[in-house]
Amino acid sequence: MKILYAILIAGSLLALNIVLLIANRRTPVPEGCENLVPDCKGCAITSCAIRNSYTKGDTKND
Repeated sequence: MKILYAILIAGSLLALNIVLLIANRRTPVPEGCENLVPDCKGCAITSCAIRNSYTKGDTKND
């Protein structure tokens, strides 16, 4: 009986995850958030991969 409960809980969590993923994909992007570029001038982390790609000009959203 414990195995059945475990299978039911795992199945319901999986179904909930799938429903939420589908709902998230159908939700439109808010206005003004279409092409967000990180503002790396305020960050002091020099080993950040995002900062390095934007300072070298390897942006994909240009």
